[in-house]
Amino acid sequence: MDKEKALIEIQSNIRNGKIDLASQQILMLANAYSTDPFTLLTCASLLRVIEQDKIAKNVVETILENVKTGESLAVAQGLRRIGFPKEAEKILSEVSESDEAFRERMLVSFDLGKFAESIETYHKLSEPTLSDTAVMIDALSASKENGKAIDLAKKLLDESPNELRVQKCYCSALISAGRSKDAIKFVKDNLKNNKDSSDADALASYVLWVEGKSTSAGAYASKAIKADQGNVLAMEILAYSLIEKKKYPEAKIAAGAINEKDPGNPAVIRILDMCKGKK
Repeated sequence: MDKEKALIEIQSNIRNGKIDLASQQILMLANAYSTDPFTLLTCASLLRVIEQDKIAKNVVETILENVKTGESLAVAQGLRRIGFPKEAEKILSEVSESDEAFRERMLVSFDLGKFAESIETYHKLSEPTLSDTAVMIDALSASKENGKAIDLAKKLLDESPNELRVQKCYCSALISAGRSKDAIKFVKDNLKNNKDSSDADALASYVLWVEGKSTSAGAYASKAIKADQGNVLAMEILAYSLIEKKKYPEAKIAAGAINEKDPGNPAVIRILDMCKGKK
C-alpha cells in the first residue's frame, strides 16, 4: 500500500464527510503498517479526528507492543500530542536521561495533573527553554504556588516582553492568583501600545475567555486572525467561542487549521473532545 496516497485519500474523505469510508481506509493502513509506530500514530490521530476513540485506543495498544529501542522518546511525544499521556508515561521509563527526555516527562506529568512531578522534572533540565519555563509557570499556578509563578513570569516577561507565550503565562499566573484586574490592565496597556497587533488581540481574546466574556473573546480572536491567519492562540479561542455557540463543524475546522499550522498542538485534541458527539 502506498502510504502517502492512502493518507491523501483519507484526508479527502474526512473533509467530504465520508467518515465510514475514511475509517475503513485508516484501519487498512494500520494493518498494512502494523509494526511501524509512526504510521500507527498518524492512524490513531486520524481516528480521534473522526471520533473513533475506542479504535484509536486499540491502535495505540499496538504501538506500545511495537516500540523499538531508540524510538521510545519520539513515540512518547507522539502519543502525548494526540491525547494519550498515560500511554506516553509508560514508555518514558525506557528513555535515557537528557534534556529532551526530561522535557517530555515534564509535559506528560503536567497533562496528567501531576504538577509536583512536572516542577521537579523542570529543575533537572540543564538548559530550560522559554517554553519549558512557561510550562513551569503553569505548573506552579496549578499547584497554588501563585507567588512563585508570578515572580518567574515577571522574570520571563523582562527577558522576552514581546513573546505572546510569555504574556499569556504572565496573565494566566495573575488570574490564578486572583489578580484578574491586573491581568486585564496588562491586556489593555498591551492593546494600546501595540495597535493592529495580532498577538495583542489574541492575548485579549485569551484573557477575556478565561474571564467568561466569550462574546468579546470571540470578537478579538476573529480580529487577530484577520491580521494573521496563522495565530494559533486566536484560532484556539475562536474555536472555544464557536463551541459555546454550538457551531461544532466550524470549531472542528478551526482545530484542523491549528493542526496544519502547529501539528501536535494539544489544543486540537481539547477542541475535538469538546465537539465529540455534537453536530
